Amino acid sequence: MLKKIVLVALLASGLTACAQPQTQKEDTRLKEAYSACINTAEGSPEKIEACQSVLNVLREDKAHEQFATQETVRVADYQACIMARKTGNNQDVTKNCDKIWQEIRSNNGK
Repeated sequence: MLKKIVLVALLASGLTACAQPQTQKEDTRLKEAYSACINTAEGSPEKIEACQSVLNVLREDKAHEQFATQETVRVADYQACIMARKTGNNQDVTKNCDKIWQEIRSNNGK
């Protein structure tokens, strides 16, 4: 009976160990997907909006919640810049938008 309990405990711990790296891989893939999205967005409002949906998923994970929240603010600021450009307030906004876009890209590996 004791051998059976020990065997079950070992199997359970083995399964837990196997499950954990898969979750970490998925987390890494999501963050990599966001980085790839941002790095290929080239400032396009539509593409940046698509990247936002990846951030929403990342925000649900405790390990990436802070990163996703911080990035969401940057993306929202950048989208506000784009709107300001469209309304004609170009001169003051261009520097600010470029700075925000640089922050977003540098925070994501490029």
